Amino acid sequence: MTLVDIRDEAVSQIKKAFEENKKLHITAHPGQFNETEIKRLANQTPAVLTSLLRYTDEDHTIDFVSWVLYRADSKDRLYDGALKIVSALVPVIKNLDAEWSLGGGERIEAECLYSGTLDQINITLWGVKWKWKVQELESAQLSDLDYFEGYNAAHKIENAIAQDNVNLEVLHACTD
Repeated sequence: MTLVDIRDEAVSQIKKAFEENKKLHITAHPGQFNETEIKRLANQTPAVLTSLLRYTDEDHTIDFVSWVLYRADSKDRLYDGALKIVSALVPVIKNLDAEWSLGGGERIEAECLYSGTLDQINITLWGVKWKWKVQELESAQLSDLDYFEGYNAAHKIENAIAQDNVNLEVLHACTD
């Protein structure tokens, strides 16, 4: 089991808990948000986007944040829909279970990240922080990683062809 496996299992169990709600978008997210990212994701609301933020080797604890992104209509100016999602999400996190986990999610904290700027685009954001203790990680194999080495394309514009070539040299870090 790797950190990717753990993150994917958390997202999978959250998805399963809400599978009857076809409008709720549930997926993994690579990290934290800024307002530009929130605006980009606004068309996917309501959403629960889960990020693995930290692993602590000392006690094999993973820190997660499940971001609850919600866009209200004119009747829901207090963003009660977001509160309903958070209320339903907390017990799901508490009951997470996997053969390699040591209990469910714990030390859950839900924080409203509402701002006037987000309200101008009719969106609110909650960060639901939580921890999940797991057994010791396994060694990960890196042979299947894809490395972006370049991009080549020819684009036809009316009667002309425009070339678009990006060639990158992949250098391996020197460790000495």
